[in-house]
Amino acid sequence: MPYSLSEIIVLFFTYSVIGWIWETFYCSIKDGHYEYRGFLFGPYCPVYGFAVTTILVCTYKVQDNILLLFIVGMVVATIFEFIASLFLEKVFHLVLWDYSHLWGNIQGRVAPIISLFWGIGVVLLVKFVQPVVQRVINWEEMKTHGALALIIVIVMGTDLVCTIISVEKFHNTTQKWNERINARLDKMHAEIDHVTENWKVRKQMENWREDMIKHIDEIRPKEHLTWNQRRLLRSYTKMKFNDTKHFNNLKQDLIKHGLLK
Repeated sequence: MPYSLSEIIVLFFTYSVIGWIWETFYCSIKDGHYEYRGFLFGPYCPVYGFAVTTILVCTYKVQDNILLLFIVGMVVATIFEFIASLFLEKVFHLVLWDYSHLWGNIQGRVAPIISLFWGIGVVLLVKFVQPVVQRVINWEEMKTHGALALIIVIVMGTDLVCTIISVEKFHNTTQKWNERINARLDKMHAEIDHVTENWKVRKQMENWREDMIKHIDEIRPKEHLTWNQRRLLRSYTKMKFNDTKHFNNLKQDLIKHGLLK
């Protein structure tokens, strides 16, 4: 094993924070306003920590060969991304990224151009970033003798439990939104069935999202979304629960009009 257990934990945390800084900076610049990224409450993105740590362990023996490093890094990162996407969907009913629009994608979870990016990124990471990070971790290990790793486990473990509880409540609330939207749509369908010549009702069905906004008090459930849940919806525009179809279609309109509470 090229790294001790405490080193792996600190490496995981370090790259989770670096990933959060990168993603928050990039998305804030791209969207023109501050975006607090990350799935958990704290300022870290574990997907980067898991990915980079896994890559460093799996590429340890080929790090002196750039071509092998690129290939192994690309394959490992792609497999990891596919598994992470599948895990989020099956466990949390969440879809945080979708590459369906990219050529050669597999179920929208991975795509060749993204894998190419991962391969190049791994080479740059191993050759330029990791040596600096490793020197800092070596110094930290001598000073704390694994104490920092224990603190990381406690803090991130607590955060994970709180996030799981929050996401489950989030899911339940979006389901209630979806049920109320469906009820409103059923009511509109009933009006059309009884007044077939009423062109205004037909027009409402064509613009059903506008109708939902006008009748927001009718469709909004009593349960409010927390700050973190609203943040996730704003930050991850492609995020969706796979069993709340109409809420997924309406959420951007709700965010635009400031109606998600």
